[in-house]
Amino acid sequence: MGTALNYLDRQVLALTADKIIADFHLTKESLGGIIGAFRYAYGIGQLFGGFLVDAYGPRFVYPAAGCIWSSAGLLMGLASTAGLLVGFNIILGAGEAFNFPCALKATRDLLRPEERPLAVGIFNSGAPIGALLAPIIVTVLVTFYSWRVAFVATGALGFFWVGGWLWYTRGSADRLRGTPLVLSDSLRVAGRILSTSGFWMLAASAIIINSVNYYLADWVPLYLKTSRGFSFAAGNVLSTVVSVGSSAGSILVGLGVRKLVGWGINVSAAKKWSLLLCCVFMGSAIAAGLTPYRYWAVACLALTAVGMAGFMVIYMTLVQDLDPAHVGVTSGLLGGLGNLVYGYFSPYIGKLADLHKTFLLFMLIGVMPWLAFLAIVRAIKEEDS
Repeated sequence: MGTALNYLDRQVLALTADKIIADFHLTKESLGGIIGAFRYAYGIGQLFGGFLVDAYGPRFVYPAAGCIWSSAGLLMGLASTAGLLVGFNIILGAGEAFNFPCALKATRDLLRPEERPLAVGIFNSGAPIGALLAPIIVTVLVTFYSWRVAFVATGALGFFWVGGWLWYTRGSADRLRGTPLVLSDSLRVAGRILSTSGFWMLAASAIIINSVNYYLADWVPLYLKTSRGFSFAAGNVLSTVVSVGSSAGSILVGLGVRKLVGWGINVSAAKKWSLLLCCVFMGSAIAAGLTPYRYWAVACLALTAVGMAGFMVIYMTLVQDLDPAHVGVTSGLLGGLGNLVYGYFSPYIGKLADLHKTFLLFMLIGVMPWLAFLAIVRAIKEEDS
């Protein structure tokens, strides 16, 4: 639920982008700068947030972060200038950065190894579920009220989740407590993690696959409306097809790995075959850019999302095993790196959209995951040795 609300709040900007562009007289490149500000804050938040998650545990860090991102999302609806919009989006990114380190830490601490791929798939499916609900909620609120109301209403929902998390985890407080770290220990832990080859192999996925994920979330609704000619409501609703693909990919790969292991295939081989299939699915992005039929483009983007989400599930299980005692730090460093790189390129994504050259992005989405695949396969080999 936390991941679903996390993605619900961040999707409001993507779904109302055309309205915001018109109200604040922005270009798509300027919108890319706003998105980039979120990603920089998200990346920096993950770099340092992982230490807090490991030190104090997800029991209280998670709801505190929920209060921060919910407040920021609400305030974005009250922004009177583009500068304030950027500022609140930075706070939103800093708060939301704690979601995955907290979720990964919680599943690592509470579940057995064979249960984790499915558990990761379930909580990771919260991202597309949030993205699936967002178009419906936002479209209704914008149609009957305004884009500002959409931010305020979705931001307020997070406070209900905070209360639910504190109540639900009251019996697991000891297991979710964390282990305090002093500064010298934190630097030593980070140095040890950064010195491993496995970290840098996973970094390829952190950059490439997360960038695919972020592009689908940040830009597809606007792409469907401005490049494929769908109306505001139709473009938003059709973006849910991509979210369904993400949700399906998260669950199916988790179940698929468990099924293959049940048939006698070892876990590593099951992960490799799953990753291979995921890369094939992500190749559908190239077809999305080539086809003249806009509904086929939507279908191809949905298949791309299936592959992206499935790949993310395997990647996250490897993150959990790189340094089991410091999952928050590991996921924070990797996620932070991926967000900082994507944040840097966000304005250029907008510039390509202004120049009607989005197909170049779809080519990269279809090709680059194979590099991540090769790096992950190498990481799995090292894990086995």
